[in-house]
This record gives sequence, structure tokens and C-alpha cells, in this order.
Amino acid sequence: MTSDITTNFYILSFSYKSMPLEERENFVRSKYKEILEEYLQKGLIKGYIATETCLRVEMYLEITEKLDIEELRSRFNAKSTLECRGKEAIKYLFEVICGLDSVIKGEDQVLAQIKKSYLAHLENKKTSSFLNIIFNSAIEVGKKFRAESKITEKNLSLDSISVKFIKNKFGELDGKRIFVIGVGDLSQSILAILHKYDNCDLIMTNRSNRKSIELKKVFNNVETAEFKEKYDVVEKSDIVISATSAPHLILEKDKMGKILSDGKKRFFLDLAVPRDIETSIGEANNTMLYHLDDIWEEYNKNVKKRDEVVDKFYYIIDEQYEETIEKLLKREKYLKK
Repeated sequence: MTSDITTNFYILSFSYKSMPLEERENFVRSKYKEILEEYLQKGLIKGYIATETCLRVEMYLEITEKLDIEELRSRFNAKSTLECRGKEAIKYLFEVICGLDSVIKGEDQVLAQIKKSYLAHLENKKTSSFLNIIFNSAIEVGKKFRAESKITEKNLSLDSISVKFIKNKFGELDGKRIFVIGVGDLSQSILAILHKYDNCDLIMTNRSNRKSIELKKVFNNVETAEFKEKYDVVEKSDIVISATSAPHLILEKDKMGKILSDGKKRFFLDLAVPRDIETSIGEANNTMLYHLDDIWEEYNKNVKKRDEVVDKFYYIIDEQYEETIEKLLKREKYLKK
């Protein structure tokens, strides 16, 4: 009975575990959402939610019997794909939203990212009542797992690890000018941490100057700069952190002029997918350039502690799964009346 209820739930995942950063970048640039929309309009899927994060691109689908899964996979032209269906897919989503499939186990951002993506698709009428039940349950378990396990109290979120990584590689931040490009959730979280450092000089920019100005109301000691002035700001900065959602490069070597040859020590941290900073910039003297895949060393020091927490509180996911099946059963009985 369980398999009959859950069998229409299907997930295609392109994550850091199976797909290198460059492949993920290319996939994000592809027109995969147009393919999903095509299948929705043809009635081959009843609803979908597509989620993009720095570590994964995932598609959550309510499929129909008419759907040819192999054909759909081939349309995406991606080598490394994780796929799961039914009970396995629901458990996988619950684990992902609880942060158990993240590089940093239990991290908060994936919950916010999936919730934001779900609400956007719900508003645009891309979901289904079946998917709504599963995703509302997923969001609930994501909150419950963190609240009861307190797994995030170890301060190992991506934002905190990024700041620790900078300090380990660059040195103390006192008196340093730090330039943050982008004002998304990750950039704001990093700014919130850096904001507590009284002796560092913070400046931010975004393609939309209005968003930067709004953030300045929250972080009153942070300067704002016009996006077109970014290279001038880089020249005066010690540390540059970029985390935008742009599909193209934000900082290009050819436009850096004499900046990279002035002898100044600079640290660049590119947290975007696709990447914001041209990789050849890191080849310049006195210049350090790191990406997402470089910062996990800090996390690995605390893996064992988090694994113990996961084992102790995994029962929350099991309980939420059983509750979700009950809700899907009620829905099925209602539809049969």
C-alpha cells in the first residue's frame, strides 16, 4: 500500500556528491526548467519543484504513468544523476532538508532554500496537492529536527565556516577592508558575522543598489558601492567575497588592469555556482583565490560530533515519514469518494 501512495514522487538530483562544480555550473546554465515546463504542459508530470543551491540542483516531481523517465533523463544531458522514487525519495528529501546530505551536516541554509523554492513554485501554480503534502511535511521536519537535536549549535554553518576559513588562510581581520559582492542569503549571513568585528572595514555591492541600501539599514557600519565601481573597490580591498546568482563572471582578469600587479596581498573567496570570479585571477602574485570546494577542511574537524547527533535524533525523520504517509492515505481516500 505504501508503495502505491508514494510511487508518484520522483527526484532527480545533480549534487556535489556526484557532479563536479564545473558540471553543476554548466547544468545551471542549461534550459532544464523549460524542459520541466514542457512536461507539465503535456500532462506527463502533475507538478514540480526545482531547487538550486550552491551544492545541488534537484527536481522534485509528481509523475504520471505516461512519463518515460529515461527519456526525461536523457533530455537533461547530464552524466552524473542521482534518482530516487517513492519511499526512498521522501526519506531523501527529509534528509536533505534536515541538512544530513549537506557537506556541513545540519546546516540551516538548505531548509531556507528549499522552503523559498517551494513557496515560489506554489505561488506560480507549478506544484500539486500531492507535492504540497510532502513539502509541508518536509519543512516541518526540517524545523523540528534542528530544534530538538540542536545540531546547529556547533556553529558550523556555511557562513561561519567561510569566515573561519578566511581567518585561517589570510590571518586576522582587524584593520582589513572586506568587500562583499551580492546580497543573497549567504552574503547577508556572512555580513552578519563580519558586522560583529569592530575593527574591520566592510563594504558591499549588488547589481540592484536598492537592496544594498536596504541592507545598510540593518548593518549600519557597512558602506555601499555602485556595482559599476566594483573594480575600484577591489583595488582598495584586502578580502573579496562573492556570492551572487549571476550566470556569468562578475570579476574578470582582463578588467583588473594593474590591480593584480600592484604587490598588494589579496584574498578572494568565490562562493557562487556558477563561479563569479575568473579562476586565472588566482594565478597572480600575492593573490589567493578559493572556491566552495576548498573550504570543507574546517568542517571535517567536527564530523564525528555531528554524526553522533544525527544518529541520536534520526527517529524524528522516521516519525515524520509515517505521519506523511497517513496524510497521503487520507488524501487518496478523499479522492476516491
